[in-house]
Amino acid sequence: MTKETIESKLDIKKLYDELSKPLDKKAIQRSKSEDTKKGYDTTGYGYQFIVNRFNEVLGIGGWNWSFEEVERAEGTYKSGTKFVSITGKATIVLNLPNGQVSHSEYGGHQSSNLTDALKGASTNALKKTAAFFGVGKDAFEGSIDEDNQDQPEVKKPAITKKEKDGETKTTLNETLLMIDSIKDTGTLEQWKKKLETSKTLNDIHKRVIEARLEKRLEELKEI
Repeated sequence: MTKETIESKLDIKKLYDELSKPLDKKAIQRSKSEDTKKGYDTTGYGYQFIVNRFNEVLGIGGWNWSFEEVERAEGTYKSGTKFVSITGKATIVLNLPNGQVSHSEYGGHQSSNLTDALKGASTNALKKTAAFFGVGKDAFEGSIDEDNQDQPEVKKPAITKKEKDGETKTTLNETLLMIDSIKDTGTLEQWKKKLETSKTLNDIHKRVIEARLEKRLEELKEI
């Protein structure tokens, strides 16, 4: 390995460290399930704060991003209101001294307004792509609340025998994040079969997980 290669790797590591530093608390966005129509609450970072981090670290012209719509569908909410569903691909390109580095991820959004659906899909895809470079990654790790949300001190419950034996329960948020990380439809189908026979989940959790599985299946079909 040459000296230039070592220095290049060190520079990339330093760049990642700068990009992945925690964003300000002001960047956090929280949405309720009744507003998002997703069946669960969401926590993430605002679009402009993601852009700001890239601009601060790389400078204007040091990076750029684009969005490509790949699917558009229409449907109707239970209330009778029609909606538009947009799925697309965001690509971020870093202009580095040794060349360009790029990455793409898919995202989607649905809204009764076409403009809002396009905006939501593009920013959703951007945030997923930005996390690949470290920007806002804690939102997808599920650690954003642990690091940034002020919470009252709560007495921890006693450890059960099952937990001592290593059978700790996985939180709903962790389960949804695991589903988002699955790369093949076969594994998702296995999850669906296990979900049907699960006796440890309540009906609400089952519906939320089932909806996320279906969404992830649709995403993979478009890849």
